[in-house]
Amino acid sequence: MKKENHPNEINQDEEVQVMPKEPKGRKIASTIINVILVIAIVLAAICTYVSFVSTSGSGVPSIFGVQMFSIQTDSMYPILLPGDLVFDRAVEDPSTLQKGDIITYWTVINGERVLNTHKIHEIYDGGDYLIFSTIGENNPTVDSLTVHESEVVGKYWFRIGGVGKVFDYLQTSTGFLLLVVIPVFIFFLFHLIQFFRVLFEYQNVKNRIKYEQERGRTEDMIAASQALQQADALKAREAMEAELREKLKAEILADMAKQNEQDSQTTADTEEQA
Repeated sequence: MKKENHPNEINQDEEVQVMPKEPKGRKIASTIINVILVIAIVLAAICTYVSFVSTSGSGVPSIFGVQMFSIQTDSMYPILLPGDLVFDRAVEDPSTLQKGDIITYWTVINGERVLNTHKIHEIYDGGDYLIFSTIGENNPTVDSLTVHESEVVGKYWFRIGGVGKVFDYLQTSTGFLLLVVIPVFIFFLFHLIQFFRVLFEYQNVKNRIKYEQERGRTEDMIAASQALQQADALKAREAMEAELREKLKAEILADMAKQNEQDSQTTADTEEQA
């Protein structure tokens, strides 16, 4: 059975055609921007958390017991290279450390307390604590200062080559601005524009639907007015035809009566002559 649409209703296919389709190129660009800016947001969250939020008992920021360090020198070459991003696990029990393990620890270099990452050369028992001597893989001699177990920050887990330079740059105000703040701002600006674009498109579609509905109502009113005019014209025509029929009938009856009168007069005249 064929379904008929009411004039006020808008066909679903027509409504779909009203909605503009997003160009493929814009969709791809949107996806790329989203991926890049999500990465920037993740970096921002990590840097903010590591730099300002979570600090373990060793005085080094950590995330779930994992610390991140950027290698600055080639003292551990070829195991660790300058610019590598190193991940360490926190050492809860220093007695589990063994000779040859790579550790990060606090030490003094050139009169400044800094973090250093070397491997354990020897382990000494200090009674209630352990003492570690360390050496760089690329250094010919053992480090002059030993390491108290309380100065140990973490044990080497794995590294990501070259990412440490990015990490260091993010720690600067310029790097944080260029690689985090600006991309995040662009991210929100892009999606704000997208939001208003979708809002305007929705408003256009809404206005289009409203226009179609109003046009349908107008067409209904015109059709109803035309139907009413046709009905009035039909009634007027029927009334006129009925009036003409009555007039014609009256004229015929009058002619018949006149004819009967003439026939009666003729009959009477004939009888008198006879």
